Amino acid sequence: MSYKSPAHSLITLNLTPLIDIVFLLLVFFMLTAHFVDEKQIDLTLPEAASAEAVTEVEPVVVSIDPSGSFYINSEVVHGQLLEQRLQSLFSDNPDRLLRVKADSQVSFDKVVTLLDIARLLHITHLEIATREK
Repeated sequence: MSYKSPAHSLITLNLTPLIDIVFLLLVFFMLTAHFVDEKQIDLTLPEAASAEAVTEVEPVVVSIDPSGSFYINSEVVHGQLLEQRLQSLFSDNPDRLLRVKADSQVSFDKVVTLLDIARLLHITHLEIATREK
């Protein structure tokens, strides 16, 4: 018994369904992704010629907005509680960095108040945030 060999045909792979699936997955991941939206306080930092970029692991950031309100890591803190909150943050790690971000329109006595509290708490690592000139 003799069998005929099947006719050789040119086989092509259709990539259209694969491309459709890839685009659907791309759209799915773009729609379901959660982008980090950091809360930031709107401040205009003063300029300094010696300003440099700082890369530090989790400093304690105390911000003072134009109205004179204090924020610790973007959380509002009343002036009377500022010393207690800083003391609790620095009690476990006294070598932590305190970064002061004060708006350029802030009254200087607010900054002095913060610096005085830092000195009373023996905070030695302190920096004042500025923007590059």
